[in-house]
Amino acid sequence: MEARVVAASPRATRQTYQYAVKDPNADDDDKENLEARYAEVTNEFEARRDGLRSLGLGDAEIKRIARRVPEVLSYSATRVKAAADALQTNLALDDVTLRKKVLLRLPQALGLRYDVDVAPTFDLLRNDWGFADEDIRALVLGAPQLLGLDAAAVSSKFAALEASLGSRAAAKAEALRKPAALELEVRGSKRGSVAA
Repeated sequence: MEARVVAASPRATRQTYQYAVKDPNADDDDKENLEARYAEVTNEFEARRDGLRSLGLGDAEIKRIARRVPEVLSYSATRVKAAADALQTNLALDDVTLRKKVLLRLPQALGLRYDVDVAPTFDLLRNDWGFADEDIRALVLGAPQLLGLDAAAVSSKFAALEASLGSRAAAKAEALRKPAALELEVRGSKRGSVAA
């Protein structure tokens, strides 16, 4: 897990790990640099945890999320808040539903930029497939990984479902009844979906 955190974390964390593996007999300047860097990183991670806490996530939930998706700790408090607000507003979610049905199931959603990463998929579902906003909400609550996939990937999944069921109406109904029928991969999963 340490390698994943280092790879997903900002430069300050990588530097701290580099300092931390230096010879313990290093001179005092190196030790002072390490202590200063450690303080910076600790403060930054605390600010990031505070950002997650502001969404109603408890420390145990944050720890569980960080174990599964360590890159969440690389998201700034501002980015987390913006992503959560955009999802909450555009999907008409209350705090509890956002936390339990989206954030705990797909923490990567906190790193998404709504206009770039999510809106094109929602536009596709509205314009090309005729889903109403409440239908999109139901799809996301049933399969939150829909948020992190690009519109083309989502379109191909719907097209495959349509082909297997024989009609667009049947595909829409099945997706709403059972979003797992779309066989959507989780963004960043081991099965080769879009990298986080």
